[in-house]
Amino acid sequence: MLDIRKPIIVVDDEPGTCEFIKAFLEDRGYTVFAGHNGQEGLDLIREKSPELILLDIKMPVMDGIEALGILRENDQVTKVVIITGVEDGDQIEQAKLLGVSCVLKKPLQLMELAKVLLEI
Repeated sequence: MLDIRKPIIVVDDEPGTCEFIKAFLEDRGYTVFAGHNGQEGLDLIREKSPELILLDIKMPVMDGIEALGILRENDQVTKVVIITGVEDGDQIEQAKLLGVSCVLKKPLQLMELAKVLLEI
């Protein structure tokens, strides 16, 4: 179970998706920060030391797979959940090899996210 005192980082290039997830998590007492590309996400991760990262794959500047690879060079512990509309099995397989906790498909179902929060 997640420590509610530690932040969650949402990284997605769709502002509406970030706000949707952020509002859902904040309603449950979590502190949430959002970035809109992989580089912004990595900056937030370094600054905030989250317990969980919700990470999209397809984003400008730096995609989620590249950001995850950089994260895993220094941090094998932080939980990462991929949230994606990508159907490319290669990218999802790459994410799994980099140690993601799970993959959630877009459009994101909030009850599915709530279940994942309880399980990780």
